[in-house]
Amino acid sequence: MYRLYGYPTQNTKKVVYVLNELGIDFEYQPVDLAKGEQKKDDFSKKTPIGKVPLLQHDEEYLFESGAICRYLANVANSPLYPENKLARARVDQWMDYFTSHLGRWFNTLYFETIIKPMRKELLGEPDKKTCDEALKFIEQQAKITDDWLSHNRYFLGETFTIADLFGYAYVEQYIPCKVSLDAYPNLKRWLDEVGSRNSIKKSKYLFEQ
Repeated sequence: MYRLYGYPTQNTKKVVYVLNELGIDFEYQPVDLAKGEQKKDDFSKKTPIGKVPLLQHDEEYLFESGAICRYLANVANSPLYPENKLARARVDQWMDYFTSHLGRWFNTLYFETIIKPMRKELLGEPDKKTCDEALKFIEQQAKITDDWLSHNRYFLGETFTIADLFGYAYVEQYIPCKVSLDAYPNLKRWLDEVGSRNSIKKSKYLFEQ
């Protein structure tokens, strides 16, 4: 039995994308962060960090989206996380790249331009300096990513992996953040292709409920 505790953030979406790509049946349990449900005793007993996403598999719990995505693909014996050690390391490198670089700055921009205006009384106004810094690094790293995708269909060449689903969850934020990808046609081609998969469409429907 799989149950995913989550909130419609990109970190939760990564895991839902992988679950649906793998065709795993799961129960989705919303956790309302605005109401502080992640801080309640019954939830904190399941995870020491009090955050989502949190995966329950039978009687075991696992936190951190990257670890969850790898675990799910491993348990399913899926080529989404290849058995070859070098191929696995290359999946890991791209997942780390998104977490530490391009995805990090998309998250920063999303927080400043989307989340802060929704909760001004708690978070204050968007910080222009932070937004400018995020946009600068997005531009630099989108160029790097676009160059890679100019001669690779996916991040592991012709092989679709969890790195693509993981990265998609970050880069799709370009729409609400109003970032133009016109200068990065290969990145946009990859984004459109991944976004057309049934797993992504099914996942988005879940978050629209």
